[in-house]
Amino acid sequence: MSHIFKSPRGTSLSLSQPLRHLHHRPPLLRPYHPPSPSPQPRRPFSLHHNIRSLRARYDSLSPIIRLPIYTLLAFITWFPVVWFLHNKVFQPMLVKGPSMYPFINTDHYTSTRKDVVAVKMWGAGYDVRRGDVVVFRSPLDPEKSVLKRVMAVEGDVVHTRAPCPVEKQEIPIGHVWVEGEHPEGSRWSYDSNSYGPVRMHALTSFMETTFLCIGKAADDSDWTDIKESHHW
Repeated sequence: MSHIFKSPRGTSLSLSQPLRHLHHRPPLLRPYHPPSPSPQPRRPFSLHHNIRSLRARYDSLSPIIRLPIYTLLAFITWFPVVWFLHNKVFQPMLVKGPSMYPFINTDHYTSTRKDVVAVKMWGAGYDVRRGDVVVFRSPLDPEKSVLKRVMAVEGDVVHTRAPCPVEKQEIPIGHVWVEGEHPEGSRWSYDSNSYGPVRMHALTSFMETTFLCIGKAADDSDWTDIKESHHW
């Protein structure tokens, strides 16, 4: 004989039927995870501490390894400085030929010595004045740099020399008229009489001073006489 009971929800339950849905299920076993340790406070960045640490590691190396590292660090440190000074500030320049004789290469006809001039690249092409000695790329051969004297600036009118096809030349805006100083003119100097006015933005540097092989500086006092001979 089976007994039937009614559950509070109204469903009938028979004791003769297996109470599978009433069997107790074991709890699910979950893997144990130990609590994570609390994060350590981060040490604030200290440049002095890092440098000392790197220095200690460097000192612990053998001399054979330290030498190439020291050479590499010295090159990386000083190369940008040397490059900037050489290409943007000052650099020496060896002057060949007699186009600026007798101001430069005064011993051209008596010896094979060449003058070395110090040129300044900083500010080249700006505030150019008559009498400045400038360096620029030759319009006839862009692979070569030439050194000439500025004889006239924009707005001036100059009396040209051979082989210039015109007798007078007015200097356009943003240009200068450059010439060599050799007494025989175009025979020894290719200048504005050969290729016309030069753009000021094409100037790469100014000459600051001249160091002769015998250790004396060039004299620029003759510039007044050259200036008077052009009558612009």
